[in-house]
Amino acid sequence: MGENSVGTEFRICTKCGYHRGFHVYFKKLQEGKAKIGLICPNCGQSFDIGWITSDIPAIDPEKGQVFER
Repeated sequence: MGENSVGTEFRICTKCGYHRGFHVYFKKLQEGKAKIGLICPNCGQSFDIGWITSDIPAIDPEKGQVFER
């Protein structure tokens, strides 16, 4: 599991091999812009995938529906 073993799909953590996808995180960069990144739910490794959005006025989430496992 090397750093460049992503291929055509990035679903498997390159650090621990977890294969069921990622959680996302939002980091405010400046007013209206946020970086969107991925976090492995198994080992906690974060990944900066270069996603930046310019349409999030504030990171102030409201609780929504709870989805059962």
